[in-house]
Amino acid sequence: MRRLEIVQIGLGHVGRAVAQIVLEERKRWLERRGVEVRYRAVSDTSGALSGEDLLPQAVRLKEEGGRLSELGTEPLEDVLRSEPAPGFTRVVVDVAVHGGTFDLDLLGIENGSYLVLSNKGPLSGSTAQYEQLVSKVPDRLWHEATVGAGMPVISTMGGLIETGDEILEIQASPSGTLGFVMSAVEAGRSFSEAVREAVDLHYAEPDPRDDLSGLDVARKAIILARMMGRGIEPEEIPYESLVPKGLEDVPLDEFMARLPDHDEAFAARMAAVEQHHMLRYLTRIPKEGPVTVGLADTPVESPFGPISGPENVFDFRTRRYSDVTLTVRGPGAGPERTASGVVWDLLDIAHRALQDD
Repeated sequence: MRRLEIVQIGLGHVGRAVAQIVLEERKRWLERRGVEVRYRAVSDTSGALSGEDLLPQAVRLKEEGGRLSELGTEPLEDVLRSEPAPGFTRVVVDVAVHGGTFDLDLLGIENGSYLVLSNKGPLSGSTAQYEQLVSKVPDRLWHEATVGAGMPVISTMGGLIETGDEILEIQASPSGTLGFVMSAVEAGRSFSEAVREAVDLHYAEPDPRDDLSGLDVARKAIILARMMGRGIEPEEIPYESLVPKGLEDVPLDEFMARLPDHDEAFAARMAAVEQHHMLRYLTRIPKEGPVTVGLADTPVESPFGPISGPENVFDFRTRRYSDVTLTVRGPGAGPERTASGVVWDLLDIAHRALQDD
């Protein structure tokens, strides 16, 4: 029997999807796989809610825009310092939307927890922070969902490296949000309509500027570059923003109201490409040299030409895959898809890391 106790940081769209999958599937995991999973606590910025009794109520509260403190919380730091239940291995699951959780993650692993991330912040900050975190948990860190949502991008890359291959270059379209917006504009919708639809479908963050700014892609590029062995600081990766000038800092309601003013300019930019080319938001990560993040004029016949909807494409050129590259593609946005990557990591911990316990 393998027993996991979850302390979850974040109960947004992805966090609620993780909780739903765990609560729906854990009986089957116990019966078929001998894996018992239960929640010790969930948290938002107002504190940690302990136990499982109030978890369904907490999910409904967050869906309505409430805060967990309305149900009675305790400091998350106290939970992370506490001992897990007897016979259980604790896993800190960080599915927070933004960064700012580094100290909490570090506190958890310093107290013996495993760490599962969909939050990219802890792995895409300064090199000093990255090395501090990774050195603490070389065998207790899982982060499949930080890049590609539920797609097997991190595990594919890890498998290449572990088997002795050398990654020479990665080219990727790693934003399901931007892929969806650009393919929607190509299909005839306006830029503002596409952005609003991406928000409604939960492909984009509630404030779509978090995606349109390009910062999310830059963070993914940092994570992949560091897995390649590159020492790189965030400020070394400039990224192109698709947020119209003048709308960067206005209130969200005003941003959405004024976005249609820029539809014509965006459509013109999408159309101003060579014949048989398409505009795509890509990152290029070579083994050496500058990492680029931004719009690229791409041939239709390339792996990135036929992108549709929230699809991600990752193209690996390695020592073994040099004449024909290794391509991983699939939908890379949506709470349930990202949550599936998180839950897969949880089950992987149970089956691999705890197999001798």
